[in-house]
Amino acid sequence: MSPAMWKWTCLISHLLLSATVSPLGRQQPPLPKRPFITFTGDQAEGNFNHLVVDERTGHIYLGAVNRIYKLSSDLKVLVTHQTGPDEDNPKCYPPRIVQTCNEPLTPTNNINKMLLIDYKENRLIACGSLYQGICKLLRLDDLFKLGEPFHKKEHYLSGVNESGSVFGVIVSYSNMDDKLFIATAVDGKPEYFPTISSRKLTKNSEADGMFAYVFHDEFVASMIKIPSDTFTIIPDFDIYYIYGFSSGNFVYFLTLQPEMISPPGSTTKEQVYTSKLVRLCKEDTAFNSYVEVPIGCEKNGVEYRLLQAAYLSKAGAILARSLGVGPEDDILFTVFSKGQKRKMKSLDESALCIFVLKKINDRIKDRLQSCYRGEGTLDLAWLKVKDIPCSSALLTIDDNFCGLDMNAPLGVSSMVRGLPIFTEDGDRMTSVIAYVYKNHSLAFVGTKSGKLKKIRVDGTTKNTLEYEIVQVVDTGPVLRDMAFSVDHEHLYIMSEKQLTRVPVESCSQYETCSECLGSGDPHCGWCVLHNTCTRKERCERSSEPRRFASEMKQCVRLTVHPNNISVSQYNVLLVLETYNVPELSAGVNCTFEDLSEMDGLVVGSQIQCISPAAKEVPQIITENGDHHIVQLQLKSKETGMTFASTSFVFYNCSVHNSCLSCVESPYRCHWCKYRHVCTHDPSSCSFQEGRVKLPEDCPQLLQAEKILVPVEVIKPITLKAKNLPQPQSGQRGYECILNIQGNEQRVPALRFNSSSVQCQNTSYSYEGMEINSLPVELTVVWNGNFNIDNPAQNKVHLYKCGAMRDSCGLCLKADPDFECGWCEGQNQCTLKQHCPAQESQWLELSSTKGKCTNPKITDINPVTGPREGGTKVTIRGENLGLEFRDIASHVKVAGVECKPLVEGYIPAEQIVCEMGEAKPSQHAGFVEICVAECKPEFMARSSQLYYFMTLTLSDLKPKRGPVSGGTQVTITGNNLNAGSNVIVTFGRQPCLFYRRSTKHIVCNTTASDEGFEKVKVSVRVDKAKIHQELQYEYVEDPTILRIEPEWSIFSGNTPIAVWGTHLDLIQNPQIRAKHGGKEHVNNCEVQNSTEMTCQAPALAVDPNHQSELAERPEEFGFILDNVQSLLILNKTNFTYYPNPVFEVFNPSGILELKPGSPIILKGKNLIPPVAGGNAKLNYTVLVGEKPCVVTVSDVQLLCESPNLIGRHKVMARVGGMEFSPGMVYISPDSPLSLPAIVSIAVAGGLLIIFIVAVLIAYKRKSRESDLTLKRLQMQMDNLESRVALECKEAFAELQTDIHELTSDLDGAGIPFLDYRTYTMRVLFPGIEDHPVLRDLEVPGYRQERVEKGLKLFAQLINNKVFLLSFIRTLESQRSFSMRDRGNVASLIMTVLQSKLEYATDVLKQLLADLIDKNLESKNHPKLLLRRTESVAEKMLTNWFTFLLYKFLKVREAAGLAEQLFFPLFVNKPTEENIESFGTKFLSCLHSQKLVDRQVTAYNAVNNSTVSRTSASKYENMIRYTGSPDSLRSRTPMITPDLESGVKMWHLVKNHEHGDQKEGDRGSKMVSEIYLTRLLATKVYGWDGEKGEEWASRGYSGTSCRQDIRVCSEDAKGEINRRKVEQEECKEFREQSQERDMRRPNGEKREVITSRVLLLVCLD
Repeated sequence: MSPAMWKWTCLISHLLLSATVSPLGRQQPPLPKRPFITFTGDQAEGNFNHLVVDERTGHIYLGAVNRIYKLSSDLKVLVTHQTGPDEDNPKCYPPRIVQTCNEPLTPTNNINKMLLIDYKENRLIACGSLYQGICKLLRLDDLFKLGEPFHKKEHYLSGVNESGSVFGVIVSYSNMDDKLFIATAVDGKPEYFPTISSRKLTKNSEADGMFAYVFHDEFVASMIKIPSDTFTIIPDFDIYYIYGFSSGNFVYFLTLQPEMISPPGSTTKEQVYTSKLVRLCKEDTAFNSYVEVPIGCEKNGVEYRLLQAAYLSKAGAILARSLGVGPEDDILFTVFSKGQKRKMKSLDESALCIFVLKKINDRIKDRLQSCYRGEGTLDLAWLKVKDIPCSSALLTIDDNFCGLDMNAPLGVSSMVRGLPIFTEDGDRMTSVIAYVYKNHSLAFVGTKSGKLKKIRVDGTTKNTLEYEIVQVVDTGPVLRDMAFSVDHEHLYIMSEKQLTRVPVESCSQYETCSECLGSGDPHCGWCVLHNTCTRKERCERSSEPRRFASEMKQCVRLTVHPNNISVSQYNVLLVLETYNVPELSAGVNCTFEDLSEMDGLVVGSQIQCISPAAKEVPQIITENGDHHIVQLQLKSKETGMTFASTSFVFYNCSVHNSCLSCVESPYRCHWCKYRHVCTHDPSSCSFQEGRVKLPEDCPQLLQAEKILVPVEVIKPITLKAKNLPQPQSGQRGYECILNIQGNEQRVPALRFNSSSVQCQNTSYSYEGMEINSLPVELTVVWNGNFNIDNPAQNKVHLYKCGAMRDSCGLCLKADPDFECGWCEGQNQCTLKQHCPAQESQWLELSSTKGKCTNPKITDINPVTGPREGGTKVTIRGENLGLEFRDIASHVKVAGVECKPLVEGYIPAEQIVCEMGEAKPSQHAGFVEICVAECKPEFMARSSQLYYFMTLTLSDLKPKRGPVSGGTQVTITGNNLNAGSNVIVTFGRQPCLFYRRSTKHIVCNTTASDEGFEKVKVSVRVDKAKIHQELQYEYVEDPTILRIEPEWSIFSGNTPIAVWGTHLDLIQNPQIRAKHGGKEHVNNCEVQNSTEMTCQAPALAVDPNHQSELAERPEEFGFILDNVQSLLILNKTNFTYYPNPVFEVFNPSGILELKPGSPIILKGKNLIPPVAGGNAKLNYTVLVGEKPCVVTVSDVQLLCESPNLIGRHKVMARVGGMEFSPGMVYISPDSPLSLPAIVSIAVAGGLLIIFIVAVLIAYKRKSRESDLTLKRLQMQMDNLESRVALECKEAFAELQTDIHELTSDLDGAGIPFLDYRTYTMRVLFPGIEDHPVLRDLEVPGYRQERVEKGLKLFAQLINNKVFLLSFIRTLESQRSFSMRDRGNVASLIMTVLQSKLEYATDVLKQLLADLIDKNLESKNHPKLLLRRTESVAEKMLTNWFTFLLYKFLKVREAAGLAEQLFFPLFVNKPTEENIESFGTKFLSCLHSQKLVDRQVTAYNAVNNSTVSRTSASKYENMIRYTGSPDSLRSRTPMITPDLESGVKMWHLVKNHEHGDQKEGDRGSKMVSEIYLTRLLATKVYGWDGEKGEEWASRGYSGTSCRQDIRVCSEDAKGEINRRKVEQEECKEFREQSQERDMRRPNGEKREVITSRVLLLVCLD
């Protein structure tokens, strides 16, 4: 392994915490990003699966796909062992390394499923997924393979390919072989794999007994299998093993199991998952101690039932005290996720819970005691399909009771609830490990996002502290396997791609004593003189007093006197008071950060230091404030480390430039008012009276009334003050500084005394007429730049009378302090002194003539209203009076009195009045007003007319809405815009006015307090009530029943289907989501009353910093008018997933393609990781302006590019986001060049020449073939004649004495098996030592009971009704496999072989049922009895096995050979017996098609040398039909012996034919012709015509067919199951026929006999 395959760095410290925090509740610091030692392996090979640490050496063994790694403690690769890939198929059982497999083999990865260290034998047990889960035994030192048992079924542990599907626990013994308890998921193959078993771990890794069951006989074994009936109830049933361990006398496994339950209030069952703990006794070989108990936990009403991970640890003193147990008691730490319904895609909500193992055992003990008292049932639904009651027994059940063969296995029905100590709602916990440190129980929990949570568990939830979170792996969740290093100082944590070594503590990250001891990490304490946070054992002399602090109150504290000095003070003696400081005999230094360092003098608990010298004092400038804080540190001369510090302040008074800021400073600053400086030394002031220490003694301006100064008017400004200094000799006087619109204007000022100053006469101005008053900053200075403090922030207000006062009324209503008036001669607003001297031309508010003339009306609103009055008319204009009394009774609208309203009156500008009732004769008119008095100069008339209208209503829409209101209703009618105020009521509820026009009034309904009803609609306009019978109906609020899907992406805008009720009532439905305090809404569209579609709202997440985790909105719901109950949906788990992220094509942003080539957009999060895996996003990809067809996978999006060429921009849209990965350039297909055209023409010409040459050669070859055919026909005729002659001679030789026949046989005769071996090999092929051949092996105390049970069962077997019901029930089970059917049929026939009459009767009934079933399914009759798919067919085969044995033995002369040939052997053939023999023989062969049609097919079709005439001749002679049966080769029965490799053949000896080559067509043709002629042409002068004559007489060979049909069908069934043997048998038969042709005539007699018998039995 190269050094690039692993990386490591040292840990570094980071500042994580600030300030002291409570140890039981504090704000989490930012997530630390620290480098750790990691190992990533070969990423191309595959994922990591399992991890185990050698407790003796500290070496790590890492199981991965196709690899086992041995790593050092710092994750350097020491040894690698390759485990895959290899050719395999999961369906191959036994695997191909044991037996040839007909399934297609592909290169298959080897997933590591279990990794265990066998310390006793110094070896590693590594089990993989190849070959049905075989295991390797590797030497720990170098991973040398010590053994790999694979030849027995016990060696196949599991067929599941999940890495976490198998768990093993080793139980060690000192004087005998160890045991391995194996638990595994079976993946629907319970007949192959037990779900839990105990195996032998032999000392010899290659021993035959390795992984054998600890105990195994006919009835009991050290295992439990899942019954096949369980799968009929739960088709995907399996037991998923999460964790296993041993404690005391027991072995425990924690599992997750599916089961069917009925939800509350429902009669239908649904599948859920239940977590269970399984317990077994270590010494229980029969598994009678099997008990399982459901486990889970609950917090705040939330159920956590899906087990994710577990770990066994000790309690520790603190936790034990809280739980009421001992410190050494076993505690089970478990992680559960929320709910019960999802296994593969668990919810993110998870909980860490603890169980006391002793309490679980007590619950199991109580259940055992109650069951042995006969109470309840066994409660094990998956193992016992029906409830089995407990049996009563008088015995004592103690803590170590291991069960009996009664009441076992047993289930506990009531759940054991754990104690929830920590919950996580967003980042699901996936793994856990724990240990005890200094009496504290510490749990380390991995999460889905690759983080590690460190949790101190001192009791219940309130005593549990999550004290640190660390990101430990880059991507992916933390896997279940975690392990401590040998010294428990490091933790090895694994994801699928990364192994990380993480220290269990990170004390060095804390830089202060309070941070260290406030972190909550029990590993950490403060090493005082080394000024570091560390473990106590790493701190030198930590046992000495005050050297090591483990509690917050033990931290070192300092106080210093004085704690601040001026920067102008040097070498000041400072006294430091110390607390919790250890003995400092080696001395101490005082350090002012990097300013200075000097020796400190230790005097008791005090340390004396000297402040820095002048050149070492820090510089303080005005911009940084008036002080500088440094750390005064004490440094130990013993360690050279700072062990204590406190803040010390240097201040600088001179940075203050005002008296008030100086004397209000927290430091000892004084103000010298004559020098205008701030100093710490009051003696530096020139005059005693010039020293200021208190704010009230500072020179300052006092609060002044509003200072008004008209522009362009020369005027002094007088200001009140106090403590104004008198300028001394050589000092300048006072000045006023005004900053007007950015321009500074200095004005000389005069100090009258210490309490008054006046800015001299001057004028001021500013630009613009849009500002009538401008506040200006005012500053008073003396001696050039000595400011007088202005704490009241006095300002000068410059104003212009004429600005924004264009009318007399506006001028007179100005602030009286401005002294503005209306100059009629100039027709403007001005000061009196600026108006000509005629007094009659000047109007001011205070004068008796202060009334403006010529009022004017510019606008009225509204201009229409009802006759009933009440309309509020707004009149706008100029000079409309200065007081309300001026217009209070002088307003008429269209001749009707209009009463002015005080609240609507704006002096000189606006009048609001309320209309009175008009007479029927009044229709329209002007608005007229009088101001104060009705003289012409004070009267005004509008130019607009006001009209009286009649209002009518006609209809409203919609006529119904939800009872919660919010529906926008439109009321139609005429003149509905008249008047000023509209009131609409629905019954007693107001309808909130929205808008109106001439024809419409729109309002929004409010909630009804009267429930569901129809109400009257009332409309009032001002004082007019419009009479019209309109009704509105309040109906039930809409409800939301279901939304789908319950997810979106952060950008939202994905479609959501919503189902509910009354949805059509909503006019503007919206969907909302609130996250991070921000709300987003999106629109919905109603389809009908029960459906609507919405676009998901976006989530308030920063797109540049979006999380890689799913998020849940704080609130999620619907805005449906005013329906408040749906604003927040509590029953939804709506989840947002990260937005898809696309990559740019390349750095240039341009992708070049050929026409028709797909465009591939790479990225991540393209398919959201939704539970269930059915997530889909609607992607739209535009190439230019054209869309393309899109195919999406997890990491890429494939776009079939449209028919375009050139450069186009690619745009991908999904949800509410758009992204352009760049441009695509599609290059056009280039036209063919001249050289290409010439090349194609030349190639075409050469092709034509080649075709002509081939045709000429074919013609010549055909002519040669014709000649060869003629020559071969002649050879065939000669051969046929020779064969006929030899057949005559052979049969002539058979006319001899029977003694001569038998004497030619050798002493051994034909090699037959004895009856027992023959029947066993037929009934139970491949099993040498079957239990039916052995005596009953049952322990003594059970033998009598078992024998009695077997006798009773034998009686039931002899009951025909029971036996038929038994067989039919078994066959009705879906899991009753072909193998099971054959075994049952063989066992039944074995039992009934001595009662064949009864067996025949049962068989007749079963065959009748089978025929009826075949007819009902309308299958072809010829398919019956062909595939041996039922118990009846296999029983029939076995029935013939028993009956035909004696007919197969030549020595008893009772076989078919005797029936057909024996008369020919002992008598001279006469025409009568020849005809009898020939008729039976040929009719049987002819009618049953015993001659393989392949002979004719081959000769007539495939052999081009045989003429069609010859083929037709064969067809006429043999008369084949088109049955598919004739195409199947006839195969002799073979019984393979897997161990010896020997194959036994019935009837004939096995011969090797190595000399015959495959494809030797001539030899095959000769043998086939010989066989055909032997059976179908002249024998002793008989010819084919004679055979046809016999057939024409009606002889059907019925008896022969009946005798051999069963044998034929049995052979067919055997052929179907043994495909491989077919070809061997066919080849054997062909070779035998050819060899028979070469034999001398003397040997043909027994050969012919054997071959005929073989053909009959095979066919």
